[in-house]
Amino acid sequence: MSTSRRNFLKTGSMVALAAGVPVALAGRVPGAEALADVPPTFGLRKADFENALNTEFRINLNRSKICVKLVDVKGLNSPRRGGEAFSLMFRGDASQQLEQNTYVIEHERLGVFSFLLVPMREGKSGQRYEAVINRLHA
Repeated sequence: MSTSRRNFLKTGSMVALAAGVPVALAGRVPGAEALADVPPTFGLRKADFENALNTEFRINLNRSKICVKLVDVKGLNSPRRGGEAFSLMFRGDASQQLEQNTYVIEHERLGVFSFLLVPMREGKSGQRYEAVINRLHA
């Protein structure tokens, strides 16, 4: 598969922009129309997700929802003092695969937020997706 530099830069720019979409603009994220009246949740930390391990998250895909389970929260080296960096690993049903994209995600306790999800490997236990959160300042 050959890709031109122009297409590479265009696609890379779009992915970077999509990853930085604030929740306030969630109406422009796929699946957000169902969440128009839900207040956004800001300031979620690694500890919040550690407390939500092995619980269900709902990913909005167009007009449907796909359920995944948070199976791992891993700390990453933060590039700056006072920052926080971590990755979230979700597991979903292998029959419902998502593409790499920014999705609106719902959780019973954590609320509504959007993350860039990247499909990882499909294993015996289903399809895995990773979200990397990197806050330069806490």
